Amino acid sequence: MNQKRSKSSNLSKNDSQDQDDQNIKDLQSFNSDLEDKVKERTAELNDLLKEQGKSAKMLIRRDLELTRANEKLQKVDEMKSSFISVVAHQLRTPLSGMKWTLSMVIAGDLGELNNEQKTFLMKAYESNTRMIALVNDMLVADRVQSERMRFRFKRVNIIDLIDNILFEISPQASKKNISISYKSKFQDIPQAYIDPETIRAVLQNLLENAIKYTIGGGKIEIDVKKDAEHLTISIADSGIGVPEEDKKNIFSKFFRARNAIKQETDGSGLGLYIAKTMVEKNGGKMWFNSVPGEGSTFYFTVPLK
Repeated sequence: MNQKRSKSSNLSKNDSQDQDDQNIKDLQSFNSDLEDKVKERTAELNDLLKEQGKSAKMLIRRDLELTRANEKLQKVDEMKSSFISVVAHQLRTPLSGMKWTLSMVIAGDLGELNNEQKTFLMKAYESNTRMIALVNDMLVADRVQSERMRFRFKRVNIIDLIDNILFEISPQASKKNISISYKSKFQDIPQAYIDPETIRAVLQNLLENAIKYTIGGGKIEIDVKKDAEHLTISIADSGIGVPEEDKKNIFSKFFRARNAIKQETDGSGLGLYIAKTMVEKNGGKMWFNSVPGEGSTFYFTVPLK
């Protein structure tokens, strides 16, 4: 009986030993597989790091190339700005001299003229005036773009500023029998914090455009609304409107909508670009709504603080 128990115990020990050996083999096999996977993964990570290193070098190289290209573009832009400034100033002096001479001749200071001579000279005078306006627009656009325009901010009553401009341009509207009115009565409109000269130029440009592109007998409405931080000024006209395909370019330099060119052949295409840029320099924004054949409304904001 004791011998049977001894044999059974020995068998149990052998089985246990075999099981342990198998477990060790399984563990060794698992460790070996794990080490292989770790090596494989490490190799993949090393390859990835190498690729990232190459990409980083390429990005640094590309960044240097872009920086150099940007520096070249800035130099070209400075050269262009300088060229425009020199040419515009050189043009403005003789054009102003021509205007002065033409005005003397038309006034009869150099002798009497017949009607036909006056007609031709008046056409030359008007063309000269348009050229001077174009040169001035180019100079202003260049100053705005090159950050050379100075801004003197102060608190301004925007209604008074609009009234002053309306006094100056009302003869233009009267010639076309166009009515200009305020949309509502203004109460408790706070002062805006702006550069009055540039905002004056913005208002004048928008109002003159409204008159220019509104058919005789039409109307223009001005409105001013306030919120916590801004005043929103709107100028609505019953004019020709802006074609849908031209809306995206309306604030681009030298751009004029096709129907605007038909309505008024003269124009530099710089006015709205300058106006929008000046508004943004004053801390506001500009946008518009328009329906072809029904009119346009231009909006812009100015800050209160």
